[in-house]
Amino acid sequence: MANDGVGLYIHVPFCVKKCSYCSFNSVCIPEDTSGMCTALSTELIQRIDEQEMKFQTFYAGGGTPTLLPPEFWMRLIGMVQNPNLREVTIETNPAVLDAIDYSSLRLAGFNRISVGVQSFNDSNLQLLGRRHTSQEAMDTLNLIRKTGFKNISMDLMYGLPGQSLEDQKSDILNTLTFMPQHISAYELTLEAGTPMGDKGEKASEDQCVDMYNQLHDMLTEKGYIHYEVSSYALGDKYRSLHNSSYWNRTPYVGIGPSAHSFKNKKRSWNLSSIPEYESAVLNGVTPEESAEELTAENAAHEVLALGFRNVNGVDLSLIEEFGFQLDPSDIVSTGLVTRKGNLLIPDEKGMLFADHLALVAADLLKGV
Repeated sequence: MANDGVGLYIHVPFCVKKCSYCSFNSVCIPEDTSGMCTALSTELIQRIDEQEMKFQTFYAGGGTPTLLPPEFWMRLIGMVQNPNLREVTIETNPAVLDAIDYSSLRLAGFNRISVGVQSFNDSNLQLLGRRHTSQEAMDTLNLIRKTGFKNISMDLMYGLPGQSLEDQKSDILNTLTFMPQHISAYELTLEAGTPMGDKGEKASEDQCVDMYNQLHDMLTEKGYIHYEVSSYALGDKYRSLHNSSYWNRTPYVGIGPSAHSFKNKKRSWNLSSIPEYESAVLNGVTPEESAEELTAENAAHEVLALGFRNVNGVDLSLIEEFGFQLDPSDIVSTGLVTRKGNLLIPDEKGMLFADHLALVAADLLKGV
């Protein structure tokens, strides 16, 4: 089959509680999840038949996908099992599962787990609308390790209103007592329509820059590789293969309400309404809400926007394939980027200002 290395994303839109900052397509879990389980399985069967794909990564996100039973995940992973499938990840939240559940997820086929800790400060957890405590987060991380997971990722957030550098340092030190194989550290984004977004409060831009730098210094000192603006890995082998497929513009298939897919020049996304999504799939109708064909200019801009976010950088030969040229000296002169052959590699500060670099570079593109 063609398309080896394709990524698969399964979106589960159910949570125990909606967080104050979250704009993702998620709702509180209903009593009966069987309709969603059937719809996800059915859409996956349809998409495999359509695309004839071998998947390299399987990523269950949400929401909180661990709210669906391990038997369901075992069936889904079994449907796409192939020799190329290397990374099988599921997201979870602290205090949701017990030892039997985590053991069952390992038996289902997951070899990587991502834990939404966000903070070890109970006041900040309450501010974020998280339902767990700092102690429950530590207990969960230890439990997951004891049940045999060897590739554990943790989510942290910074830039919260009222959060000090000392608060963030405490979060990082608590994280380092556990030394997860991967850390995703996100600056708080204020999203319209969320309680925190509507309130409009967060740390100042200067504070966020200081926190970004403190995070980088403390983690890299302990051996973590900062390979993407928000991503740290304890060695190259623990980089997220699935997330890297997004940044490298590798094809991926999205299953579930509002899930996005990308293949060739086409980006598409599913219906966001959960009832409409379930109804469409169960009636044999493709749940695609809309799609777009990327122009050469769109694609070139995308290469810039994604490339400056990670240490792989921007490949100038790709820009040329889309019919454009970029004078490397114009970007190198910013002092945020180094040229290595055909690659423009952002430095630490360059990744922080990736959006700015992408805009500058886009304005400098010239048609071949």
